[in-house]
Amino acid sequence: GGRPPPFHVHASQLSSLRPMALSSGNTVSASYAADGRGPAVYGRYKADGFMVNPLMHQIGKPVGSDLSPSEAFRAAGLDWTAQKGLLYYPGPDGEPVPSTEHCTITRSDNNQLLGVHGKGYTPIQQTAMIKVFEYLGDKAKIENILSIRDGRKVYATASIDIEEEVVPGDRVRRYLHIFNSHDGSSSFGAFETDIRLLCANQLTHLMGRAFSNALESGQGLRMKHTQKVEQFAEALPQRIAEARKGFKKEIQQFRDMSRIQLRGNDRAHAEAVVRVLQATYSDKLAAPIRDKDTGEKRERRITDLADVEFVLNHFRGSSGIGMELTGVQGTAWGLFNAITQHECHDTGRSLDQTERCRARLESLWGGQAAKRIDRARQACLALA
Repeated sequence: GGRPPPFHVHASQLSSLRPMALSSGNTVSASYAADGRGPAVYGRYKADGFMVNPLMHQIGKPVGSDLSPSEAFRAAGLDWTAQKGLLYYPGPDGEPVPSTEHCTITRSDNNQLLGVHGKGYTPIQQTAMIKVFEYLGDKAKIENILSIRDGRKVYATASIDIEEEVVPGDRVRRYLHIFNSHDGSSSFGAFETDIRLLCANQLTHLMGRAFSNALESGQGLRMKHTQKVEQFAEALPQRIAEARKGFKKEIQQFRDMSRIQLRGNDRAHAEAVVRVLQATYSDKLAAPIRDKDTGEKRERRITDLADVEFVLNHFRGSSGIGMELTGVQGTAWGLFNAITQHECHDTGRSLDQTERCRARLESLWGGQAAKRIDRARQACLALA
């Protein structure tokens, strides 16, 4: 136990870093659920084993474990249908003319417009997601349901009874996410994430690797809105069984990280930290920067990134959650979790706190944050 020793990164790489005040916790006001712009999330977290409130659980009321899938969606305010209708445009005489090429999708409960699509578009209803969970039965337990932008995109997250300990007191759980959209931003599909319960950090976003294999084999975990949901549901139990095998491999990789020491004043350790950070934030380092002193454009350096200061503060233990654990403090596993904590809890440019949370969540679920976390994991494993 106790705070890990100070970590000093090699002066040639990170000498310009200064202590910085971390942003406040990503608390989300309840009004965000009803403003039509951001996510409305319904769930529970302490009962689900989390030590801090995950981003996806921060708004709304609990969905009791005794609720059926249909009752859970009703509790989340998603007991409406997506209605397909005609799209009109002004004719030469100003009278509305129905389009022969496009259609509208609106909510049945309030007629709010969700999207405009080609005439061949067929919406998939919330009942399709419900049927998937009914088919899975006790293989998947819904923990929260998330509605983004007033129902334009919907996620349902379920635990699938896959959980293990990396080091004593540090557990990781795998989740299954089913998603659908009514605005055309995505197809109907699924992905998995591994979540560290101590800090609610997302450790992996498994879509490209795990699910691309299913797509290539024709079984598919992503479907267009004109295909049958039943085939999708029938393919999921086999994917979950495969996920259980893959999860053990992921946990072993995390345990391997916990044995890689990165502490103290050792120059080799400091340079290893730099390599991980450079790989993680390669997308940001690729963009040139204008030097504050000379006014000339130059390559962006690791010392230019505010992200690095956050990450090192977490890694040193001053703000990192669970960093005092043996196998976490001063290890590659600790550095990896410092990065995931930053990507899950600190990032966002918007002055609006709730908008930052929405952007952060969507980035974690398939966006740039998910890619950075994957690069960080690969870079930490490469240190072995």
